[in-house]
Amino acid sequence: MPPESSTPLTPEDLSMLYADQPQQRTTMSMLILLDRQPDPMRLRGAAWRAVEAIPRMRQRVVPSPFDLALPRWEDDVTFDLDFHVRHYAEAAIPDDEDELRALFHMVGPIYERPFDESRPLWELIEIDRPGDRSAIFFRLHHAMADGVGGNAILAALTDADREGEPTPLPPDKPPGGWPEDSLASRLFAAAGHRISEGLSRAGVLADAAWKGVRNPNSLVRLGQVARELSEDAAFESGSPLQAFGRARHLSGIALDFEPLRVAKRKLGGQMIDVLLTGVAGAMGRWHEAHGHDTVKEILTMVPINLRPPSEFGLAAALENRTTAINVRLPIAAGDPIERFRVIHERVRARKSSPATEMVPMLAHLISGAPRWLYQRFSLQASGAIELIVTNVPGIPLPRYIAGAEVTAGYPFAPTAPHSPVSIALYGYRGQLFIGLDADGTAMPDLLAFEAMLRESFAELCTAAGAHGDADPASIS
Repeated sequence: MPPESSTPLTPEDLSMLYADQPQQRTTMSMLILLDRQPDPMRLRGAAWRAVEAIPRMRQRVVPSPFDLALPRWEDDVTFDLDFHVRHYAEAAIPDDEDELRALFHMVGPIYERPFDESRPLWELIEIDRPGDRSAIFFRLHHAMADGVGGNAILAALTDADREGEPTPLPPDKPPGGWPEDSLASRLFAAAGHRISEGLSRAGVLADAAWKGVRNPNSLVRLGQVARELSEDAAFESGSPLQAFGRARHLSGIALDFEPLRVAKRKLGGQMIDVLLTGVAGAMGRWHEAHGHDTVKEILTMVPINLRPPSEFGLAAALENRTTAINVRLPIAAGDPIERFRVIHERVRARKSSPATEMVPMLAHLISGAPRWLYQRFSLQASGAIELIVTNVPGIPLPRYIAGAEVTAGYPFAPTAPHSPVSIALYGYRGQLFIGLDADGTAMPDLLAFEAMLRESFAELCTAAGAHGDADPASIS
């Protein structure tokens, strides 16, 4: 097998793979609404074009024998496009439920189910909608990519106009046979990988030690990191958002993006500050409605993209290149402007913290730990986190899939043990699409929380003097 077709999972990829367990499926996805049904052959061709453009889409995770080395991405010689691209007939919609709500209910169990790790970790499902319209539910394992990497797949699947570019037809040949390498050859390869990985980790450790010798302040920075991690681990808010089951309830809303942009300009922060302020207001309303008005703050994980803008879109490599900061959201602050100022300062402080730089290094150093130990470490590290909020860079221009226009895209990000609510945000064509992934045990009233999100964002825009409101736009 050529060397370029076999690469180890990065520490960030590995953390997503190892975090996957029955109570936490590290799946990310998007529900894409289309104005018409896509041409079946062109849709299949678009999927093949994405596979050709992004090699990771035809690679599977191959474990090392006896876990001697890291799992590796290797070409799946049994790759079968038809296993990954599927078509579901129109779902029956109850009389008391609208179509979008029915779609969320339909894809929830699909989102929850585990991937077959012996195959590439993605699937594309076309779903018929009333009126000759359609939807696509695309999901992939978070080990494959982060949100920016997912955008690369979306860029490869879609076109800039309805006619689109000619799409290649998949090769008309059956998949290859299942490879059966001898145990001796696998052990020999794993031993070599183990040595290479050990040298890499030693290099990271030596580089960190050298920086510490050259810069005595490094010890101070390391102490700051240790203090922040210990404070986060010991954080207790009293929030009920610690109960955890298995059922994932998906939902979403769409807001007009322009008032949020105006609020950002007038308040002088970053868009993530605006988004977190809106989420914090809704969380305050939700806790008060459930009789937990004594909860003042909740610890929230916010993924931070490490790619430069030049690597967005199709140029993004399919891997995880993110870190995360933990932010205490002041959910009890009554004044949205004051809430924004507190959040802005806390986000700024955490982004500039040495932990943002050192945590990826620590992930590299512990990447050689057994899977069970890695999972245990992950469980302890996320034990105090109650909410995940991620903002994925969107696409401002219209996109088309196999002749059908994309009218909406609702993103969904995984939850984590003891942090059973995840909120993903994605901008597309002047709208902010908010996808909600909530554990039914922790948040059974997801529709009520939707209304609270709308109210909170509208309140912030009004307080900031952003003319207009943030009511959801109609989705066709």
